[in-house]
Amino acid sequence: MASSAKALRDEQGLRLDLALRLWYVALALLVVFAATLLNAVLPLRLLDPRWLQGLIQVLLSQGFLPLIALVLMQLAVVLNPDSNRLRRRRDRFCRLALVAALGFVLLIPLQLASSWGSLNLLANGQNQQRLQGLAVIGQLRQAISTASSHQDLASRLASLPIPQSGSGSAADLALPFPQRQRNLLEGLARSERQLTRSAATAPIPWPALIETSLRVIPTALALAGAFAALAFGQGGRQAGKQALAEEAYFEALGRDAGG
Repeated sequence: MASSAKALRDEQGLRLDLALRLWYVALALLVVFAATLLNAVLPLRLLDPRWLQGLIQVLLSQGFLPLIALVLMQLAVVLNPDSNRLRRRRDRFCRLALVAALGFVLLIPLQLASSWGSLNLLANGQNQQRLQGLAVIGQLRQAISTASSHQDLASRLASLPIPQSGSGSAADLALPFPQRQRNLLEGLARSERQLTRSAATAPIPWPALIETSLRVIPTALALAGAFAALAFGQGGRQAGKQALAEEAYFEALGRDAGG
């Protein structure tokens, strides 16, 4: 009888020690997640879609760390159900799990918005390059149209803020200047039409947007569901009271049956 009681105490001691170790591991995982998230957040660039996309990727790839931490906290309370301190702390973290679940759901519209913002940045960059190209063509056309000779053209091109404008090859200089002037203007007209045509036919990269969203949505929903399960899957102190009430009820039934 004494050996049985000693074995029971030893087993209880092992459970309490394991519960404490699981709790510390859970806290360590939360610290790692917080440090990783802080490294991704800083420096803040709220208006940069690329920064937002990087933050979303970190949350999705590292979101399992707080999830595992919450599971370990649940196990610690199961191993040490008499510790009100563990239960209260577990309840606080589980309330935060509901916030985390809502946050992962909100990652879906944030991902769509950041992807759309990135596409707009890309389109604006391409449009800016086209405008710069058209401005250069306009400067070249002005210089070529107003030149009166090879030497005058070379001087005008050299004065333009365009790198490597050059003064023409030997074959170009051998041509009569009107013919060379006409050839240069025709080449500028072709380049201008090409830039204008590319601006009119540039498609919106919907496949890239859809592919990125499809990568994010399942993971975000899975993590949101897991956090919600941990938030609503335990009753905290209320669940403990219910368990005690049920135990007292069945003990009373046993006494009535024995009587």
